[in-house]
Formats: sequence, C-alpha cells, structure tokens
Amino acid sequence: MDNKNDHMDLAPEILIIEDSETQADQLAHLLSRNGFRVRVAKDGLSGLDMARAVKPTLIVSDIAMPRMDGFEMCRQLKKDSFLQDVPVILLTALSSLYDVIKGLDCGADNFIRKPFEEKYLLGRIRYILANRELRSNERVQLGMQINLGGQTHFVTAERQQIFDLLISTYEEAIQMTEELRTQQRQIARSYQAIEGMYQIAAALNPAITESEVSEKALERALELPGVTGGCIKLLDDDNNFRTVAVQGFEAPDALPDACTNCNSHKKIQGGSLRTPVVIDNCATHGQGGFAGSTAGNHVSVPLTAGQRTIGVLNLSGDAETMSRDEDFHVLETVGNQIAVALERAHLYANMERLVNERTAALQSERNRSSAIVNTTGALVLLFDLEGRIAAFNPACEKTSGWKFEEVRGRYCWDVLLSLQHVDAAKAALEEMLAGRLPELFQREWEWVARDGSLRKIIWSPTFLRKPDQSIEYLVATGIDVTELRLAEEKVQYLSNFDTLTGLPNRILLKDGLTLLQEKAAAGKEIIGFLMVEFARLPRIRESLGPQAGQELLLQVANRLRKWDKEAGSGIGRLGDSSFAVVVLAEHSTELVTVTRQLLALLDQPFTCEQQDLHLEACIGIAVSPDDGRDFDTLSQCAEVALRGALADKTARYEFYTPELNHGAHERFRLESALRRALDQNQLVLHYQPQVDLRSGRIVGVEALIRWQHPELGMIPPGSFIGLAEETGMIVPIGAWVLRTACSQAKEWQRAGLRELRVGVNLSARQFGQQEMVSLISRTLDETGLAAEFLDIELTESLVMADVEQAIGILNDLRALGVQLSIDDFGTGYSSLSYLKRFPIDVLKIDQSFVREITQHANDAAISDAIISMAHSLGIKVIAEGVETEEQCAYLSRNMCDEVQGYLFSKPLPAMEIEAMLREERCLPEHLLRLHKPQRSLLLVDDEPNILSALKRLVRRDDYRIFTADSGAEGLALLAQHEIDVIVSDQRMPGMTGVDFLRTVKDLYPQTVRIVLSGFTELQSVTDAVNEGAIYKFLTKPWDDEQLRKHIAQAFEHKEMADENRRLGLEVRAANHELAKANRQLEELLQQKQQQIQNREVSLDIVHEALQHVPQPVIGLDDDDLVVFVNLSAQALFKDAGPILGIEADQVMPELWGAIQGAVTGKECVVQLGSSRFDVVARRMGHGTKSRGKLITLTRHEEAIHDRSE
Repeated sequence: MDNKNDHMDLAPEILIIEDSETQADQLAHLLSRNGFRVRVAKDGLSGLDMARAVKPTLIVSDIAMPRMDGFEMCRQLKKDSFLQDVPVILLTALSSLYDVIKGLDCGADNFIRKPFEEKYLLGRIRYILANRELRSNERVQLGMQINLGGQTHFVTAERQQIFDLLISTYEEAIQMTEELRTQQRQIARSYQAIEGMYQIAAALNPAITESEVSEKALERALELPGVTGGCIKLLDDDNNFRTVAVQGFEAPDALPDACTNCNSHKKIQGGSLRTPVVIDNCATHGQGGFAGSTAGNHVSVPLTAGQRTIGVLNLSGDAETMSRDEDFHVLETVGNQIAVALERAHLYANMERLVNERTAALQSERNRSSAIVNTTGALVLLFDLEGRIAAFNPACEKTSGWKFEEVRGRYCWDVLLSLQHVDAAKAALEEMLAGRLPELFQREWEWVARDGSLRKIIWSPTFLRKPDQSIEYLVATGIDVTELRLAEEKVQYLSNFDTLTGLPNRILLKDGLTLLQEKAAAGKEIIGFLMVEFARLPRIRESLGPQAGQELLLQVANRLRKWDKEAGSGIGRLGDSSFAVVVLAEHSTELVTVTRQLLALLDQPFTCEQQDLHLEACIGIAVSPDDGRDFDTLSQCAEVALRGALADKTARYEFYTPELNHGAHERFRLESALRRALDQNQLVLHYQPQVDLRSGRIVGVEALIRWQHPELGMIPPGSFIGLAEETGMIVPIGAWVLRTACSQAKEWQRAGLRELRVGVNLSARQFGQQEMVSLISRTLDETGLAAEFLDIELTESLVMADVEQAIGILNDLRALGVQLSIDDFGTGYSSLSYLKRFPIDVLKIDQSFVREITQHANDAAISDAIISMAHSLGIKVIAEGVETEEQCAYLSRNMCDEVQGYLFSKPLPAMEIEAMLREERCLPEHLLRLHKPQRSLLLVDDEPNILSALKRLVRRDDYRIFTADSGAEGLALLAQHEIDVIVSDQRMPGMTGVDFLRTVKDLYPQTVRIVLSGFTELQSVTDAVNEGAIYKFLTKPWDDEQLRKHIAQAFEHKEMADENRRLGLEVRAANHELAKANRQLEELLQQKQQQIQNREVSLDIVHEALQHVPQPVIGLDDDDLVVFVNLSAQALFKDAGPILGIEADQVMPELWGAIQGAVTGKECVVQLGSSRFDVVARRMGHGTKSRGKLITLTRHEEAIHDRSE
C-alpha cells in the first residue's frame, strides 16, 4: 500500500505507442518538457507488454501500426482487469466517422486528430488526468444506439468514456470546421485574385493604345481585394516619371507633382526594385492622397517586361490585406501583365506610325507605279494562280521578243522557261500557294527568248490579294543578270588564271599547293616547287619586240600544259616571264628527273617570226617541307635558287638547299663518269647464291652489278642504278649484265660444275622496250646458255604499272623457256586476281619482311601468307636478306623453298662462287626443311640397373638421352641443356620424385614430367597431379611398348604446346600492332577532318566579311596586280572593265598615285567620279605570311567626321 502511495506521488507516467520513430520522439519530447514521465513502444503488442509490466497513468497511441493496431491494443487493454482503468488517447487522422464507432467499441477515452496542436493535446491529457478519480468511481456501463452513414450501431461503453470521446470528437470536428472555413476564405480570396487577374488580362487583350491599356488595367486593378485607388506612372526616355492613369485620387490635379519623393520611384529609377513593396508615409498623400489610404501607405508594383522596368503601379487600400505574401505574388503577376500590354501598345503605336507613313508612301508610289512598270528596265510579269500570263510590261517584250498579245493567257513556262526549269517552276508555284514558301523570295531562272537565246533572270514573285485577302494574281519582278553572270565568270577566271597564257596564277597555285601538301603528308612524300625562267627572253624582246615575247610565252605555256597532262603536276605563271611547276615526289632524286624532263622539253627550239629560237630555260628548285611550307616562302626560295642557276653558266638548275644543290652537282659528275664506265670496263658482276632448303645446296645465283671506280673504289648499285634509269643508260648497262651473266653461267657448266640458274634483274625502261624479248633470245643463242637456266627478275610495281601489257610481255618471255621471278614481293600492290594471271615461276620475299621475321609477328604473318599463297598457285618462294640462323630456321619450318642472304654468302666475284661450287658448300643440316630438332629425354632414378634398362629401351627412338641418379643431379642437367621430357622415379634419397618435379615445374614449366615408381604414395602423387607438376604417373614394373608409347605421346604433347605458345604470341603481337595502327589512323583522320573544316569555315568567313564591308577594299599582290575587289570597289570601278589580274596602275591610274603615297604613311585624298576618298594602304605580312597591299577607301566627309570625333 505504501508502494502504491509512493507511485501516486510521482509525476504521471505516459506510455506512447507510435511506430514512427520521428513522431514518437517529438511527442516524448513534448510530454517530458511539460513534466510527464514518458515511455515509448513501437507497436500495439509491445505497448501492451510494457503496460502490463509497469502500469502507466495514461496511454497515447497511434492507430495504424504493425503487428497490432491501436484499436486492438485498446480492446486488449480494457479486457485486462489490471489495466482497464488506464485512459487511452488515440491519435488519428479521423479519415472516417467509423473511427469514432471503433474507438467507442474498443474502449478509447479520447480522439486527437493528426497533426495535433501541442496546447490542445496537453489540455486533453490534463483534463483526463484531472477526472481520473471521477472515472474510477463511475464505471457505469451504458448501451447506445448510434445512426451513422445510414447504418445503426449499438455501442456498449462506460458513460464517462462515451462522453469524453464524443466531446473530443466534437472539439476536433469544430477545429476541422474552422480550418475548412479558413481554407475556404483563402480559396475564395485566391479565386477573387485569379478572377481579378483574368479580368485584367481580358481587358488588356483588345487594348492597343497606351492610354487604353493604362485606364483598363487600373480600372480592373481596383477590383482586386482591398484595393481602393491607384495610379500608373511610366518612365520616359530621360528616366523621369509621367502619369498615364489615375483613379481614386482625391486631388487629381496635384498628381503630376506627387510622388516625387516616393521611395519606390527612386528605387525603380535606380534599377533596384523588381518586386512589389509597401511604401509607408508616402508624400503623395500630403498632396491629396488616395481614397481609403491609411497612414499614407500604398503598395508600389514595378511594371517589368523581361529584364526592363518601364514604370510603376501604385495601389492604395487595406494595407493589411494587400501586404500578404500571396497578394504580393498576385500583384507581381498583374504588374507583368500590364507591362507586357504596355510594351505591346508601344509596339503597335510604332507599327501604326510606320504603317501610316508606309501607306502614304505607297499611295504616292501607286500614282507612279503604272509609269514605272511601263518605263522601267526591270521585267514585270503578272499571271494567275494556274500560271497563265495576265500582264507583260515592255521590258518583258524587249527581253523575250514576244508581244503581250501573243502570250496573253498562255502558261508562262510553256513560253518563257527552258525545259530544265519547267518542273521546278510548277513546283515553286504549288509551294507558294500552299504557303510552304515565303511570299517574297528570289530565284534565278533561265529564260528562253523567242529567237532561242538564253537569258538568266532573277525573279522575285509575290501575291496580289483581293480585299478579302484571297490571292488573285502572282506578280513577278525580274532582273536580267545575264551580263552580270558573264562578268562574274570572267572575274572568277581572271582571279585564278593568267590573262595572257590561261595558266593558273599565284592564287590558284596556292590552292593547288595546299591540296598537294595534304596529299604529301598522307603519303610521306615531298613537294618540289620549280621556278622556270628563260635567260635569252629579255634579249629576244629587245630584238623582236614585246609582241614576239608574248608569242613565245604562249608557246611555252602550251608546251607546259601538254606536258602537265601527261605528268599530272601543277603548272602556272608567276610573273612576266617566270613559270612555276609544283611536283609531288618520293625523294629529291625524282625532282632531278622531272627537272631534266622540263629542260629537255624547253630546250627544243621555239618558232617566232619564221625563226627558230632557243630561250635557255633555267630552273630554281625549292623543296617542301624542308625549305618551307607556305606558297610565298617556297616561291622565294625557288627564286633564290633560280638566280643562282641563271648566274652559273654550267648548271641549268639549282636547289635552294645547299646539301641538295651539292647532291645535284655530284649526280651530274657521276653521270659523266658512268658514261665512261661502260666503255672502260669499270662495271663488274658479283653473284649471290640461292640455296635450296631441302638439300642445302646452291641451286642458283643472282647477278648483281658493281662499279669499280678507279678513284672512288667499289660503288654499290644503289648509288648509280637510279641515275642510269633516269638518263637511259640502264638500257646498254642492262644488255651488258644480261650477256655477262649468261656467259658466266655457261662457263661454269663447261667447267663441269653444277648447273645453276642465273638471275638477272630487268629495269622498267628495259621492260618497256619493244626489242627486249628479242634481245634476251639473241643473247641466249649467242652465249649458248639454255633458256631454263636464265631467271628474269622483275619488281612487283613494274608488272603492276600496266597489267595487260605486262601479261603480254611475260607470256612472250615464258615462250622462250626462261624462268620468271617477281622480286621484292610484298612491297607493291599486286593482288591474287592479277597474280594468278601472271605466268611466273618464283616469288621473292622482300628482305624488309625477313629482317625481323623472328621478332615481329606482322612480318612473320606476311611471310607465311606469301609462302602459303605462292604454293597454292604452284609458285616457288625464295626469301631474300636471310642473315641469321633463326631467320633461316623459321623459313625452313614454314616450308619456304630457297633462301638468299649473308647467312650463307654475300655477293661474290665469279671466281669465289666457282670455288664454293667445287667444295660443294651446303647449309648446315639443322637448318634444312626435313630436319627436326632432336628430342631430348632426361631419366632420373637412384638405381643404376633401372637407368640402364630405361636407356636401352628408349635408345631405339633416336632420343637425345640424359641420365641422373638424384633430383639434384637432374636439376644440374636441366640448367645446362634444353630438356623436353623427364621420367623420374618417386622414392629417391634426398628428394622424392614428386618434390623434384614440383621444382622443375616452377623452373622449367614447358617440360613434360612423368613419374615412374613401384612405391605408391597416393596422397602426394594426387596432389602433384592436381597442381600440374606431373603429366602422368606410371608404375613399375612397366610394359616396354606401353612405356615407349607414353613417352612418345609426351613428346607430341610438348611439341603441340610449343607450337600453340608460338602461335599465341604471334596472334597477340599481331592484334597489338593492329590496334595501335587503328588508333593512329583514327586520330589522323579526326585531325585531318577538323583541319579541313576549320580551314573551310575560316576562308568562307573572311571572304564573306570582306565582300560586305561598306567601304571599297582592294587587294594587290607583290607585283601590284589586282587580286581582290569587294562589291563596293566593283561598283566604284565598274566602268573600268575587268580589273582582276591587271596591273593597278593600268586599271585605276587616278588611284595609283594616291596608293604610292599612302604606302609611305602619307594622308592621301583622291577624286573618283563625284566623290572624294581618303586612301589608306597597308602592307601585308607583319606577323602573318600574307604578302602584298590592302587598300581601303573611305569617303572624305566620313573620314573627317571620324577624325573629329
């Protein structure tokens, strides 16, 4: 009893049952803060347990909870005699009236609606606690019949419980009703605001003037809640306010002077007011004020259109009503509506003013239109909606040759347009009528006149409409631009071509150089810039006159043009007597060849005035990229070299680079010496053996020429064969090589030596000679060598140059019986489709693929493919440049037929080859195709008898056998020799067989390991097999044949694994190289595409910008030729005729003197027609690679005005 009294003296304990942790913490904090002890349960079941453990004073519980909801918890609580007197407050959303019935039914004492007000919750708790004794003394059960939702419910509960629950429900209902009324008032107010905004918008839509917009806006604004008066003020151009509308102002006459000190106006003028604001104690009210304004306050609403504030709307009325946040949003929207309407009114006013002005102007024009149409030079054509002609002015009659009476009612395309434009004209008419084309557009059509001549007309069609805006006619005005187009074509031609010769000029050559540079960069080639001049041309001009000089220049141009069609280079005229040739070449020696061709072409006499004249052409050569990349730099370098060639009486051409220049002189000297070498027997032949990979014997030799120079010593063929090819000396040299090689081969046969093939290389010039086949046939007859022992070697690129011609020549050679070989195969561009048509016997793999055949998978793959392809076509394969045993072994394994290279022998004189044949020198046996490396076997056993028996057993299989009596000795042998297969005993002193083979696996994983033992340690052997240390486990005693078979299978397994590893490495290497090449190619393509796009855009922008500069702009090159004029300049000099490509002093003499002065920095003024211009000349090239002068003309009056400013 004492404990109970103590408990009652404590603060009331409230049990909170809430599954939401956040809401439970919030409620617990509230109750703790107000002096209650609190416990918390997460659901009804937990709360019931906690209440039974310690009886609480009161329970506050949520209804919707897991495991047990609040209704059930309350029902269980009230059934418990110990807990039934504990009051229960249920927290609910009261979403249904049935919650009340459920609460009464389960015994709940009170409902509190979520979300609850803290004061109300605390009040209910205190009320229930205060009446706790009353509840305990009056536990009278009552039965109630309740009608709810058309249904009758009978509820049995305590009287006080029913009373409290209904009272709490009623209070909650009253509060909910009050909230609904508040929301209803807010909604009504919002509706009123929206209705006001709608009324404002509706009133503003038809308003088209500033005053109408202002009056209607203000009138509707006064209908907004709480608004009793207002005015609208707008900012003028001087940022001052002017009043445009006012209502509710008690002293309207004073309004223009009011608000001068209003804070809102100052903020708007300063640009800081962007939203509505309440203004206190405004000075406006001191001068009359707004009706209904309190304490001189009003709301200022800025009128904002976009980012610009154009005025203010001041509203007076109930300050409290108008200062709510939601009202401010409404007012801000209203301000925006009014601002937009005012802007529209201003725009409309401007448009109306413009329309009035335009109407007056059009009316004036209309009075003159008839005269203008009939007298103007423009073509005016009227036709109906189907295209039939309805009107035709005199200009149309003059241009077309048709009279209006002849074409009236006829379709315009049947009479006037060329056939190619008929469909387009019909389509354009349909698109216009369908509204898919603008009513005003321009299009150029080709007009066929009555006499069949073609005229180019720019037509601008539009509609003529009826008063109801329906289309009645289409009227088209046209301008005859035939002469203009011809002039434009001529200007375009003159800007790119020389007027005398018709060759490209500097501008076009620059473009051509740019294209060649892109091509050269892609192919790793160089560009030669050749400048040609004629030493005797000035003297001829002095003697025969300038007309003769022009005639000779035309002949030079014709020759160059004809040569260029065959050579595919770029040619052009640079200056008075200089020409340019731009050549793409693989190396500088090719440029020398082209230069010689040009000199030979131009050395032929020219005919003028019945005389044969020699002009003595000289050439200066610059090389890109070594000497420069841009056109101007290369032309300057070539000109420097040209001056050197003109000054040097012996050299006809000169390279700009000193090294190349020296090389050209050396080639000239070498050419002279080569001509003497053949006559003085300085040429010799060396022979390089070709060895068969099956037998290892020499089966053929290749004849290789050497030059034994008396001063320079032995000169390799690479230093003079190209020169011999260019000069044509290769033909006699080739004939000498053929005869000497055939004679030597026959001598070896007469000496009783092995019969050998002798290979002779044919050059492109020899191959193209008509008598080449007869020369070979005659040589064989004269030397006595059978045709089968002669091997004619041709390069891949040579036979692919003209496939059909090559096939014919090869068939003729094959008919002689000689062997045909393709040399350096793989470096050209032949394909199987052509290769199978060539009657060839041998393919020679180029040494570039052999050099790194054992290091690079790509080279190996190419070589393997060539061998496989050739063998499939029945063609033998010889690999050139074999220098190591590894290369030879690889080729042998991959079925190559023969090898040639320094591994066996370098090219030797005939006597040393003869000695080699006499001693029958061969390749080592291990390098031959039929040889396989000997298989190596290691036997490990600590019993000598077992080792001997095993050795005797496997000796018959031709293995290379090693033996060891312990694992340690076996490891020592493995360190010294390459072992394929190991057979080891298991039980050995010091190291078991399994341990030994585990160590071998780690050190030499490619070996195949077998255990042979009579003692089985199952676990250790099983582990070793699972780890991969053992390939097989065999038992003693063994069956001889079975053991031999297992060992043979082990060797096969080893060799297959080796081959798989080799192929895997090659595949990975090839994939790596392919991926790398793809990445590089993709990056290069992206860079090139971006460069091309940037260059095109830049050129278009610069050209377009200069064309539309309002001042006349003229461009001159270094020779003072006019290379550019914009549209304004063309109009200024239109009477001068074509001016592009002409010297400036000839086409614009009145301007030339001013240009000369302006270049020096003087202020120059020139009179052109009726206008005076200030002339500004600027030299190009400062900080850029441009050259020449840029001339700008500014009207003198504008220039003076600009300077004064």
